[in-house]
Amino acid sequence: MAGKSEFGLMDIPMSCSLFMEPALKRHRHYIAPMSTSTMEYVHEWNIALLEVMNMPSMKRHLGTVGRKIIGSSTRNSTYLSRCVERAENVPPHSLHYALRFSESAKYLSEKVSLGQIHSFVDLGAGLSPLAAAIQTEYNMTSAYIIDELPIMEAYIHTAELVGGRVPMPILWDDAKEMSMEHTLDAIVAMGVMHYMPLEEQIERMKFINSHIPNFMLEIKYNNGEIAPNENSFNLQQLQKLRLLVNSTKTLETAVIQNSLRYISSFIRAMPNRRYFLENCRSLFLSR
Repeated sequence: MAGKSEFGLMDIPMSCSLFMEPALKRHRHYIAPMSTSTMEYVHEWNIALLEVMNMPSMKRHLGTVGRKIIGSSTRNSTYLSRCVERAENVPPHSLHYALRFSESAKYLSEKVSLGQIHSFVDLGAGLSPLAAAIQTEYNMTSAYIIDELPIMEAYIHTAELVGGRVPMPILWDDAKEMSMEHTLDAIVAMGVMHYMPLEEQIERMKFINSHIPNFMLEIKYNNGEIAPNENSFNLQQLQKLRLLVNSTKTLETAVIQNSLRYISSFIRAMPNRRYFLENCRSLFLSR
């Protein structure tokens, strides 16, 4: 297991995007269908991302793991795909990234096509091309990202290199103000909520439910069989949370449908990695 000192700020966000691309291709029969333009954008994004990560101002945010990934993928064009096929921990995680991305892209694409979304924010965007890809494909004027400042700086540099639309970096307080003014239609938050304390997660979810008409959020649920992650919900906390929410039946139906689709897709794609879904697992809330 790598020590904390081996990881820099950019290592995990960067690896999520780089490993996601070969996983999208490898598991294309099990994930939500994506347009050719989105797949092409992901490919161009990762080429640009490697260039940005080699900039001195960005390289200082990489740890030894991130530098190794960049060096190996630069020297060998098959390195990332080989990791997705048989590295120790990469295969299930990369499938998880691919499912997150494809479901989020499907959600946003359908909402935009129906005219229900004219602006959206990716909370905890990391270095995922989701916001930039959707904004570019649908030529949207308003798409936003929220993350730590150095990550958002790398994101903007990468989007500018790819070309097309470039999402605007904002803060959570900006998103709250925009939603109160009815200028923010949707929020997507994948892989970020469980880094926040439970009380903060609850406060944000309550605000989102009250003020943002469309959302897709990932939270972590612990089934109680192992020592709980302090930022994961247990059954009692979820039951308490549902009492605070209007239209509970509609939201619960969406949680069940989203989560069962995710679990089913994961198991069909990788039946020998079921352990990845045990104990602390993802739940997906949407409206």
